[in-house]
Amino acid sequence: MRNIGNSLSVINFEKFGETKGKVFTADNFAKDWDSIYVIPSELSDGVVNDKVFHRVDRKALVLDMKNPRMSYLMANQDNPVYVPAARFEKTVEGKYFPKGFLIFNLDFGLLLPESIFFMCRQGFWEKLLNNRDYSLYFEEYGPTTMEGCFLTEMKDFYNFSLKNEIPSLSQQRDRIADFRAEEKYLDDIVASKERKMLKKTSSDLIHMLGTPYIRINNALDLLSQDVDDEGKSRISYIRDNFGYIKRLIEMNGANFNDYPKDKINIIGFMERYIRGWENYGSKTFSIEFFCDGNFERENTILANDTALAIMMDCLLDNANRHGFLKTKSPDNKVKIHLDQTTLGNKHAVIIAVGNNGKTMPKDFSIDDYITSGKYGTETGRSGLGGSHVYKIVSSMDGTLDFISEAVSSEEKNEWWTTFMITVPLVS
Repeated sequence: MRNIGNSLSVINFEKFGETKGKVFTADNFAKDWDSIYVIPSELSDGVVNDKVFHRVDRKALVLDMKNPRMSYLMANQDNPVYVPAARFEKTVEGKYFPKGFLIFNLDFGLLLPESIFFMCRQGFWEKLLNNRDYSLYFEEYGPTTMEGCFLTEMKDFYNFSLKNEIPSLSQQRDRIADFRAEEKYLDDIVASKERKMLKKTSSDLIHMLGTPYIRINNALDLLSQDVDDEGKSRISYIRDNFGYIKRLIEMNGANFNDYPKDKINIIGFMERYIRGWENYGSKTFSIEFFCDGNFERENTILANDTALAIMMDCLLDNANRHGFLKTKSPDNKVKIHLDQTTLGNKHAVIIAVGNNGKTMPKDFSIDDYITSGKYGTETGRSGLGGSHVYKIVSSMDGTLDFISEAVSSEEKNEWWTTFMITVPLVS
């Protein structure tokens, strides 16, 4: 009979001494369809021993004993992973509670890892886990045979409680595709409602900030008339920080296509922006700004000043958070380079914004960068992302791409992640 128990088998683990290696933790369980498969290089190093861990040196299914969670571990002989072993610990009251994770061989001819994740989403594993009396397990089987005990009980529970056999592989794939399509449809509805709520909240805040913002700027203008250069610098500091806060609020739920556009001198804008960034932005890196020799100072683009500033905020803030990990160093650099190019049959400017911090993962594409919810590093969810950059660039009829490559300098080879925004020039 085709059931989950028949598709799994117990792995026999060998003893090992204390060592250091890649460690699987609860944080590595699948959070979505794209994180089901875990490769060793994604994991952190730790010191382990065979009293608490199993050494997994093959592809294996990892299940949580306490929560409906799974991952498929892509380990091998050259890249082993250490997984906390399933065991019991006894409380002072004499009760037993489970710790660690269950580890199995999975027969791909019977069951797909995506089907196990589907069962997690559908509540099967939750029903199974809630039926377990771990104290009875311990007394009858002992902690050293947890996987085998769990497997035996799981077969009986699946066959007699759920009355359902595992479908064929093609049926599994169809079921998963249907479920994912349904999930995406519902997620899109929720996201649409959230965007509308954010847009309304943002609009309300901007509306309420309107009068105070004008009054504060007027007051700062009056103050700047009677102070020396040092005083004017302090006033600019306040003005730039207040403007940055206003942009952060305005960005949430914004439709950048609705922003009115004007001709903007791109060199003048960059010079103003960099001066402002020095007042409100990160101090973890220095900025170099330069133009190609053929680029004319009078060149203009059709854009919105606020949207353009938000675009640069995203790029520089992400360099700070993810490239340099908020760590200041005299070697940290951001280079902003303007050059003339073409876009279709139009003259265009290419705005290259590069940093020599931590690079993007090798398999991280431009599609990943511009997709909400995708993150190139563990330091994601900053609030300023590639999706905003892409929307702003698109509103200017431009294109966006990035590269990560070694650049030779006189001293050494440096790694640079460079975002390239191409926008049509206007006369």
